[in-house]
Amino acid sequence: MVQALVVGGTGLAGRQAVKEFLARGHSVRVLSRHGGAPGTAIEHFQGDLVTGEGLAEALDGVDVLVDTTDGKTRGTRSVLETGAKNLLAMADGAGVGRAVLLSIVNVDQGRFAYYQAKRQQELVYKTSPIDTWIVRATQFHDFIPMIAGAASLTGVFPAFTKTSFQTIDTRDVAHALVDVALSTERAPDDPITIGGPEVHTAHELVAKWKRATGKRGFVAKFPLPGTLGKFLREGRNLVPDNQFGTITFDQWLAESAR
Repeated sequence: MVQALVVGGTGLAGRQAVKEFLARGHSVRVLSRHGGAPGTAIEHFQGDLVTGEGLAEALDGVDVLVDTTDGKTRGTRSVLETGAKNLLAMADGAGVGRAVLLSIVNVDQGRFAYYQAKRQQELVYKTSPIDTWIVRATQFHDFIPMIAGAASLTGVFPAFTKTSFQTIDTRDVAHALVDVALSTERAPDDPITIGGPEVHTAHELVAKWKRATGKRGFVAKFPLPGTLGKFLREGRNLVPDNQFGTITFDQWLAESAR
């Protein structure tokens, strides 16, 4: 039985990775900034990746760690590079045998700040003495309601023009993360790339979400400006040859409605 640590284990992908480890009969603990609720069956550790506080305790006796941390805002972005340096230095000293990082498809081709920060996080992992795997995934199914839901009170649901997504379920992402965490092989030089089972336009996905939720309003097409808009219009967020997920957006919507 492997002792795993999921860093960011209270987030979307992290929660599913915890469940996947448990389903395969392994022991798992969670590291997060706020710890976990008392009385739960899973060990929760409170720690700060930027200051290093609490990391030694969380890593004690760990065989493999899975890092699902995020930092989309300017205020939280330091957790990616600085946090990775602190985490991996502590993990190496604790004798952790493998580290797995969740990243984003073609993150090295994005020129906007968030992708550049994620790329720096990847580079920290690549230079670690620990056997390190990087799994790059397409956007989660949850990405669509995050965009459309924010505007739901206005009755107008934005759908980016000339843009498609290959969204993936976080359970499929967790399956891939745990697969490599438990692999008997050494990490390859290049990241593992995974995408969802289908490609849909942004308009199709937002319209599906609107119907499933019963929201009132209309789906309006808007161009997304800037480097992110260019990245998406060029299809750099898609990996049609690397379909890994099996749970479609429609299935996820049906389950979410229930």
